Amino acid sequence: MRDLWLILLAAALLVGCSTPPPFNATEVSNLAYGRGLGIPDTDGNIRRVDDFKGSVTLIFFGFTRCPDICPSTLMRLREVRNAVGENADNVQILLVSVDPERDTPERLGAYVKSFDGSFIGLRPEPEDLGKVVKAFHAIAIKVPMAGDEYTIDHSATIYVYDRKNRLRLIAQPTLPIDQLASDLRRLTEERS
Repeated sequence: MRDLWLILLAAALLVGCSTPPPFNATEVSNLAYGRGLGIPDTDGNIRRVDDFKGSVTLIFFGFTRCPDICPSTLMRLREVRNAVGENADNVQILLVSVDPERDTPERLGAYVKSFDGSFIGLRPEPEDLGKVVKAFHAIAIKVPMAGDEYTIDHSATIYVYDRKNRLRLIAQPTLPIDQLASDLRRLTEERS
């Protein structure tokens, strides 16, 4: 009987010491992307990643005239946030504009709120856009079109910060909603 108890105790210890399963998104560590960087929100307040400590924060680059990837990603992020369930209020979505020349604070604010009232738009000054993009190792390239029109080719990466404001995951917008929601739920449940 004693041997059986020792076997059960050893099995319990092994289960307790096992590492958690990997995340669905790409795990990263020791990346200081965006750290210390202040970007104005649509109300003119300077916001930093540290402002959202206690929440799982997702940062995505885009612009209001984007014809496809931006609106589809924001719709998916709304669905992901809702799929997190009871911890959804601990998930903050931030859209950083890569077109501050045309994305006025009013336009950007209305745009992000049309997807979800909790989403926040960040609008760097045009002269600061390069610094912001570089801080996240992202891409934003103005592409001329007919007349004075242009579009912007930009990174579609979603940067996921945990509740301690550490960059933990890099996700692509095509990651299935349930998989990203599972990752976010797990991050919201971690002790901060």
